[in-house]
Amino acid sequence: MKITRIEVFHIQRQLQASMRISRGGFQVREHALLRITCEDGTTGLGEGVGHARRIAAILREGMAQKALGKDVDRIEELKRLLIDGEVYFERCGSAICAASAIEMACWDALGKMHGVPASSLLGSRVQDQFETYASDIYWEEDPQRLERRACELVERGFRCVKAHLGCLPPREETTRVEALRRAVGNDVGLMIDLNAGYSRQQASEALAEWEQFRLLWLEEPLHPNDRVGLAILRERSQTLLAAGENWFTSEDFSEPVALGALDYYMPDAARVGGLSEMKRIACMVESAGGIISPHNFSSGILLAATIQIMSTIPNAKWLEMDGSDNAVYQELLEEPLWPKDGLVRVPEYPGYGVRLPESIISRDSTERSFTVTL
Repeated sequence: MKITRIEVFHIQRQLQASMRISRGGFQVREHALLRITCEDGTTGLGEGVGHARRIAAILREGMAQKALGKDVDRIEELKRLLIDGEVYFERCGSAICAASAIEMACWDALGKMHGVPASSLLGSRVQDQFETYASDIYWEEDPQRLERRACELVERGFRCVKAHLGCLPPREETTRVEALRRAVGNDVGLMIDLNAGYSRQQASEALAEWEQFRLLWLEEPLHPNDRVGLAILRERSQTLLAAGENWFTSEDFSEPVALGALDYYMPDAARVGGLSEMKRIACMVESAGGIISPHNFSSGILLAATIQIMSTIPNAKWLEMDGSDNAVYQELLEEPLWPKDGLVRVPEYPGYGVRLPESIISRDSTERSFTVTL
């Protein structure tokens, strides 16, 4: 079944809540969403995560056209064409994100064609539900605002929360870590994400300062290129380390896995080359005794695709969720996903169980949206 139409939607939504992190933050949320249509009318949705405008531009300037006319069930062949089909290789950054969106849309369409969840086509399902964590506690000057936000998320059913800190040196951030632990108590998991904002020395200091608060993990303490630094920190730390959202393709993960640099590896299906590439990374990580906890912080399309691929990965744990109103999220799902006693079950809808209502397109899409047809 050939792909006959590709629509790319650049979606933009004004923030409803603060999103400040160690290296800056956001004023608006943007998404690069993609819909393919096949010869029989079946559609599939995908997403590229990163710089949404650049991703949309890459799709517009040839990548979407290259996918037209290709068989939707020959996904690996199509992905290799999109990623390695040019004279110059571009195996990282926005080009991979753009290819990820097309690959992701194909699995959704195939699931709908066969009337089965995408997980049934991606491998044997080995998990039916996941523990979740809310990852939308952002840096605030006033620690009490962090406390209130953490308590809100626990009240909404999360049994684990993640806060983005690192705007100040470690000792100055300790009051915020302490406030968060005090707010949620000892029975709720607490993660801290530094968004690659610290040096090796600062990260070492943070690990020593915050060990008393029993973090579930410390995420992205260093620049993503400093894989050796991550391995050094892990060897010296009692706190588990997580990273991976800024690495592309399985090749990018091979060195940190070989170094044993992390406890949790966090590939993003919309950044690494799609769901099949996520499976490759998961197998590599499993062979080294590591855990996969995919980065999943964008629209509802990525959420739905991520939980489908996670359900086929034995060493997958912790489903990341956005509990804010900043993203195009629950309104893209056939049925809302929300934790009950900290758990979310894997949906059984064909494909991912997602849709793209016309109301969202008319309200939130920009002039960067476009359509190509065969």
